[in-house]
Amino acid sequence: MIAHASCPWIAAMASRAEVVGWFMAEAYEYLAAMTSTVRFDRVGHLVRLPVTVGRTPCRFLLDTGIGVNVVSPGLAEQLGLQPTGDSFSGRRMSGQEVRADLVRLPPISIGEVVLRDQVAAVATLGPEEGDDGFAGILGLTGFDRLPVSVDPFAQTLRFEAPETPHAVVPLEVRRDGPSTDPFAGLVLPDGSEITVEVDSGSGRLILDDRFLDAGTVRTSGEVRVEDGTDETGHLYRRRFARLDGSVHLAGAEGTAHAGAPVIFQRIIHDGLIGTEFLDRFRWTVDVAGGRLCLGPLGSG
Repeated sequence: MIAHASCPWIAAMASRAEVVGWFMAEAYEYLAAMTSTVRFDRVGHLVRLPVTVGRTPCRFLLDTGIGVNVVSPGLAEQLGLQPTGDSFSGRRMSGQEVRADLVRLPPISIGEVVLRDQVAAVATLGPEEGDDGFAGILGLTGFDRLPVSVDPFAQTLRFEAPETPHAVVPLEVRRDGPSTDPFAGLVLPDGSEITVEVDSGSGRLILDDRFLDAGTVRTSGEVRVEDGTDETGHLYRRRFARLDGSVHLAGAEGTAHAGAPVIFQRIIHDGLIGTEFLDRFRWTVDVAGGRLCLGPLGSG
């Protein structure tokens, strides 16, 4: 047998075959993704997906606003996940810093789609089994090349953008190591524009306290006040109300939501739009394209 090193044309052909093989595998995976439909259920307002991590079937939430992937300590131990030697430090919306060690994940299969080369933070998530159980949370970092399209009415997830979206809104994608977060412009009832996180982990529209305190946003009806302590020991005050007027995504007046339920709280962002806003549409987060697509429910 002639070694590649002693026969350059064989080495060149072998190299070309490797490139073609890699390209074909990538193309197959991309085409499989475009035709893959995954049914999901809900934990409250949260999308919960059946996934396979390595060879282990389990359930993960999809949360566009979490930033970094997260797995439970139980799943990390069960799979023998190896630490990367790094940790991730992020900030909750209320401002406090949260740090967690990172582990390297085996391939994650969602229908025909396989996410590779992913890392996750290890954090306590609650029960893994039962009606509301889940073993991990997927952020958007694994979907750099694939749009993620959620149809709330059909309860299906696909990996393509709708052909005839009702609206297309630019996304500002903010990356921090293994974390990916999408932001969009939101127009308030007085016509001013703010920047909000597109966060399917949140149900209700959340706005920073300053917009209510300064009179930028007005409410209709009663304002209910809730004081409490979150799971990190942070004290918070939340004010629940309904907006007087409507909000819409910047450049997309057809997305107007009148009298939307809203929570006012001191947070690090201008605000968040959650599933009460998004689930009026078939919504698609396209990280690679830097856009949020909103289409009629059940449409292609």
